[in-house]
Amino acid sequence: MNFQTFRHTFQSYPIISRMEIEKVFPGFDYKNLAYWQKKAYLQKIRNAWYRLNEKPLDSSTLYFISNQIYQPSYLSLETAMSYYGFIPEGVFKMTAISTLKTKDFHTAIGHFGYQNLKPNLFFGYTMIPFGDFRFKMATPEKTILDFLYLHSEMTDESHFEEMRLNVREINQSVNQATFYQYCQAFDSKALSSRVDVFLRFTQKTSGLLSEE
Repeated sequence: MNFQTFRHTFQSYPIISRMEIEKVFPGFDYKNLAYWQKKAYLQKIRNAWYRLNEKPLDSSTLYFISNQIYQPSYLSLETAMSYYGFIPEGVFKMTAISTLKTKDFHTAIGHFGYQNLKPNLFFGYTMIPFGDFRFKMATPEKTILDFLYLHSEMTDESHFEEMRLNVREINQSVNQATFYQYCQAFDSKALSSRVDVFLRFTQKTSGLLSEE
């Protein structure tokens, strides 16, 4: 197959799967993929996933790719905290939640990490438009709860202080009713305990709670 035909067909795709290639071009000769990689036309992300080398890589593209290469998954934890401005610095690893086993992929375009949660906890994400596509990102409320649930060491206010959390942004973004509803869905006393510490810290930092 001529690469220009392939390129024209998938030019708008942030990432291309072998399944999609086969659907568009039945009987496609996959030796072409290896050849086009050698020519630097294509870049392999992981098994069965590729991207056109000419396409720019920005944060939204990486978010979308994270969703695609390990399904089902949605972005959360440090990546979502950075996205919402809850932490001051950017992150160098795409962090996500999946019902599949915990996994890490070190790829040519970055590091993608996935933490396992039970299927009944796979909720609380929103679909964010990205050109003609969309990517799944945890809501502000679920972002914090996923983080607290998976970080059992966060038991003291000093731990949150070390993170240099943007408490003002958290207070503006988090819907309290949704936050408590989501927390109850976890049905975890350990999480509820960490939530209490977290809320005490944010209230104290905001001046809503006096030091005893």
